[in-house]
Amino acid sequence: MTYRSILVHLDGTERSDARTRVAARLAHVYPAQIVGIYLVPGPQVSPFATALIPPDFVERRLQLANDAQHAAEAKFRATLKDAGVKAVEFRAPVGDATEAVIAHSRYADLIVLGQPPRDEAEYHYSMELANAVLMGSGRPVLFVPYTGADGPIGERVLIAWKDARESARAVADALPFLKEAKKVLAVAIADSEEETLKDLVTDKQVEGFLRRHEIEAQVKRIVAPDIDAGELLLSHVADIGADLIVMGGYSRPRFTQLVWGGVSKLILNSMTVPVLMSH
Repeated sequence: MTYRSILVHLDGTERSDARTRVAARLAHVYPAQIVGIYLVPGPQVSPFATALIPPDFVERRLQLANDAQHAAEAKFRATLKDAGVKAVEFRAPVGDATEAVIAHSRYADLIVLGQPPRDEAEYHYSMELANAVLMGSGRPVLFVPYTGADGPIGERVLIAWKDARESARAVADALPFLKEAKKVLAVAIADSEEETLKDLVTDKQVEGFLRRHEIEAQVKRIVAPDIDAGELLLSHVADIGADLIVMGGYSRPRFTQLVWGGVSKLILNSMTVPVLMSH
């Protein structure tokens, strides 16, 4: 298993350039085509307000949007050319941005999105986009910190392990990274000793699964009833110098949206290294 197609979300910002640079580096490790998908949330205009908008104003807005798209494409192609990546494609689908990115994501091996920024308006849009892609694409998503990720990615990997479908899916989706890693540590956090004893068997099973893929990994189970699990994971990221976190994105039964609370939300808000997440 490897990554042959990497889809990058483009929006014309500097953070978009950082995502492109990450994809370029990955393309040299896993010979992959890089597909840039240019998406920006369109303005919501009431049909009643449309009649009040002067035609020349609409034309100027369309021209500005067209210019921004061409600038984003030029920057995207230039960045990849400088990085020596030749298999490149740029897409700018029309219509609903969320539906478009889901549709295109289903035919890529890895999706590269940005960490939700601190700006409130952008934050909510980014979280909605992340939710839509994770829940609807069936593909792993690599979140890039908004400060960028210019160092190594995947040399030292921390897995947020839990005996659940989403976590197992994330580990399987991350196999290309894990095979290249120098160190892999899976951290499982329990609320009680009883829970630890019950899950010891699954710890051995995940170790065995990775060993069959020629990946030597250690599973560390921690009993921490009074410590926030997300904070504990981030502490271990710093302790081992991890440059990638692998974790599942969880939803509640009968819910069609991720539960952006607890560990997932804390990790996405506080991450300083890329996070690979699967649902």
